[in-house]
Amino acid sequence: MLEKILDRRNIEKAIVAVERNNGAGGIDNMQSDELRPFINANCQCLIASIQSGSYKPQPVRKVEIPKAQGGMRMLGIPSVVDRMIQQAIHQWLSPYYEEQFNENSFGFRPKKNAQQAVLKAQEYLNAGYTFVIELDLEKFFDTVNHQKLMGLLHKQIADKGTLKLINQYLKCGIMEGGLVSQRIEGTPQGSPLSPLLSNILLNGLDKELSKRGHKYVRYADDCSIYVKSAKSAQRVQTSITRYIEQQLLLKVNREKTRISRPNRSSLLGFSFYKDKQSYQIRIGNKSLQRIKEKCKQITKSSNPTEEAIKLKQLDKIIRGWVNYFSIARAKRKMEELDELVRTRLRISAWKRWKRIKTKVFNLMKLGVTKARAYQWGNTSKGACRIAHSPILLKTLSIKYWRGKGYIGFYNYYYWQTELQPSLF
Repeated sequence: MLEKILDRRNIEKAIVAVERNNGAGGIDNMQSDELRPFINANCQCLIASIQSGSYKPQPVRKVEIPKAQGGMRMLGIPSVVDRMIQQAIHQWLSPYYEEQFNENSFGFRPKKNAQQAVLKAQEYLNAGYTFVIELDLEKFFDTVNHQKLMGLLHKQIADKGTLKLINQYLKCGIMEGGLVSQRIEGTPQGSPLSPLLSNILLNGLDKELSKRGHKYVRYADDCSIYVKSAKSAQRVQTSITRYIEQQLLLKVNREKTRISRPNRSSLLGFSFYKDKQSYQIRIGNKSLQRIKEKCKQITKSSNPTEEAIKLKQLDKIIRGWVNYFSIARAKRKMEELDELVRTRLRISAWKRWKRIKTKVFNLMKLGVTKARAYQWGNTSKGACRIAHSPILLKTLSIKYWRGKGYIGFYNYYYWQTELQPSLF
């Protein structure tokens, strides 16, 4: 198996993947665009050292990023060479394990995504499974038991060289502040192997849930189970928590694990509501709050970035966000978000004009009569009130911002939902 993993065609495919992702460099500061020249010059020596067992992965670089729910998430950034080797292992192992993974596992798998998980959850709710057990695995990627994971790999992989290489990547150290600490558990996010290894470990949970006949969806370590009664929910929560902690050697966060009803549940940023006929998908409140904060950060008046660049930044964020949430019924929410952003842009423009002379000039340039321009240019009202005034609503209008390049939430949502086959 190791020889096939290190086959030049598989290595070439791995190099392309690393170059395409263009991630940050590891502790050696080698960047993605430097990988191919390095491999061309050192490929034979690198392969020989891996085959002989003398290759030692470099420690990963520790990076912490804020989590959407609060707190910090630890990432382990491998060197680009190690990233390439891990990618090559992933490419070879993934098709083999794909045959064993459950159809209700949607995370980090080909032709699977978060939207499919949410649509499957909606299907369960409309079938009457309206009590939701939302499992929360405490610091999952940081607490994976190496011995348990390697035991699972041993059952399927006979090649000792491949197992040794994977074990080395599990145990390679973490560099923080110039010091390297040994890792005895966890598969830090940031490496190509981590998602596959997490699915291999949690495949045991999938099998157990399926064996018990439960309705569930799982996306990486996010797992929701759907049952028909509160009593069943309590029983399942207790028994599955016991299974996870005793058999998978993971820890369930009892404070965040909860039993909820559809309208109060949260799944991958989405939630649900019930209309006259059935349960429908909506955007979760926390997801709406986060996108509002992002837009406010970009459009705040103290941000010195040029308006054209701000609009490009907004467009990039909005396009990706709407694409993700396009399966939700959210026309009115999209309109509200556009109203928020345009108001922020009008406030920013008014403050940018600063002097009365500049305000008058710009208002006249936008088609306001001289008298009205002087009247509003000399007003003592604050920028927020002016942003909602008829004078700016008329001049710095939807059409104006569209001409500047602001396409907006609603238009992207319309193109995603109305111009494609109906999702509802």
